Amino acid sequence: MQKTTHKKIQKGDVWLIENTNAIGHIQNGIRPHVVVTQVTGETVTVAPCSSSKKKVGQKYVIEIFPTETNGLTTISFVLLAQSFAADISFLQNKLGHLDENEIARIQLEYVKYVTD
Repeated sequence: MQKTTHKKIQKGDVWLIENTNAIGHIQNGIRPHVVVTQVTGETVTVAPCSSSKKKVGQKYVIEIFPTETNGLTTISFVLLAQSFAADISFLQNKLGHLDENEIARIQLEYVKYVTD
């Protein structure tokens, strides 16, 4: 994979990531991911998004509505229980950025997830 030189990756950004090696119930294919935390300059924690309504009501899932700002085209569910560390080279295309309320909701639920 080619080295990515994105200088301004922020918590709350929505990026496309290709996860073709996923197994089991992990989300696979090219799909939006939300940057949950910045781990280092080269690594971020991301959580995949799903459009499956079956995710409603599951633990550690945040529903996000599409806006011009976030770049999503359908109601999406951020799957915090499937979050992982990713090298920034995996970030293929920035779709947009979540608003402050959505970021706060995700952060609150993410803290519950990692401390549960």
